[in-house]
Amino acid sequence: MNPIEMLWIDVDKHVKQQNPKNIDELYSIVQEAWNSILASRCARLIESMPRRCAAVIKNKGLHTKY
Repeated sequence: MNPIEMLWIDVDKHVKQQNPKNIDELYSIVQEAWNSILASRCARLIESMPRRCAAVIKNKGLHTKY
């Protein structure tokens, strides 16, 4: 449910596409991916929080699509 988790998924996808060969490449690729996240992506995730919270409340804390 945490929006930051979605951003880490974005970073993970980017890293897997780049296939780093060593720790230095990994570090650079993660930085590149993190820096490429648009403010609008963050805003959409933040704006989705009321829906996410409502879904959790509706399901009494059980599994939701988030």
